[in-house]
Amino acid sequence: MKFIVFAEDWGSHPSSTQHLFSELAKRQQVNWVNSVGMRKPSVKLHDIKRIFNKFKQLFQPSNNSKIATPKNMTVYKLPILPWHDNRLVRCYNRWVFSRHIGAHKTSEPIVYWLSVPTACYLFDKRAADSLIYYCGDDFSALAGVDPVLIAPFEQQLIKNADLIYVISELLKTKMPAKKTKLLTHGVSFDLFTSNVDKAAEISAIKTPIIGFYGSINTWLDIPLLMALATARPQYQLVLVGDITTPISGLLQFENVTHISAVEHKRLVSFSAHWDVSILPFVDNEQIRACDPLKLKEYLAVGKPIVATDFAAVNHYHSQIFIAQSQNNFIEKIDQALSLSQAKLSLLHAVQKNIAKEHSWPVKALTVINDLQILNNPSD
Repeated sequence: MKFIVFAEDWGSHPSSTQHLFSELAKRQQVNWVNSVGMRKPSVKLHDIKRIFNKFKQLFQPSNNSKIATPKNMTVYKLPILPWHDNRLVRCYNRWVFSRHIGAHKTSEPIVYWLSVPTACYLFDKRAADSLIYYCGDDFSALAGVDPVLIAPFEQQLIKNADLIYVISELLKTKMPAKKTKLLTHGVSFDLFTSNVDKAAEISAIKTPIIGFYGSINTWLDIPLLMALATARPQYQLVLVGDITTPISGLLQFENVTHISAVEHKRLVSFSAHWDVSILPFVDNEQIRACDPLKLKEYLAVGKPIVATDFAAVNHYHSQIFIAQSQNNFIEKIDQALSLSQAKLSLLHAVQKNIAKEHSWPVKALTVINDLQILNNPSD
């Protein structure tokens, strides 16, 4: 089975698509196409540099346009232009894609896997090929993308897709029922159940640690975290991740520690050694449609989890402390910290078993089985 995957830049961050294809590439041939863009660039220097670098790649030797990683995978860095609503740009982008990857096509059927809707016009799907839309977000509400630009391409992709995967029940309701399946996020189970030393950044903290890792963005409930820091000065709130929203007021508290984003493989050295993992999200369309990667990772680690009320955590309401208000969130943290050792051990075992059922190898096997049924419906 041969895959051509359109997603974000390989290695840019540990997305679900990257985790999934790290597994699939162990046995399948994968051509990974780095981000083709989901918004038109602004006049900011960062955007101008990105466009210039992508254009420059067109004139570099072909060996410089791809990086092989892991086994059976080739990563392509194509000079695709992000003005997808312009007809001339679309013609140019199709030519670029054909020039770099078209020559590798054979009579073997291809599975086109799109996590980025704006890639849907770049190729011509043959009768023997399969088109998969992997919808991991509600693009109409996702920060950092242009919903007006994406909408027509997503509608075209939904119409033409042979199979649609979604990561939440809310997203499933927005797709054609007959060809849509739920594929929730998985977990690197072995990594997050391994015994690792405590991260040096938190080794000196002696008080109970309430921890979160991930992007510190507008979807975090900052007033909630400030209320927690105020009400419980005896707890240390640790936030690991890059800051993309103002939180200067929160960082003024002595019992709040911020640590810049670390490599994915190091996350367990934090979460396995703090006392409570938290998911303090606001209530908005993006969160209602989400399935946070860190949820399954938190479960695998086995520490008590306290979350605000959103759909993804309600599936595990017996294993997670779900708060209904700001004060209730603080109370749930108190309850989590007061668990006896026997209850903590039982919770750990139950959470670990749940996470094991959602490992990335299990998710990859699900995809392979679905594709075999799709391509051989009479079997």
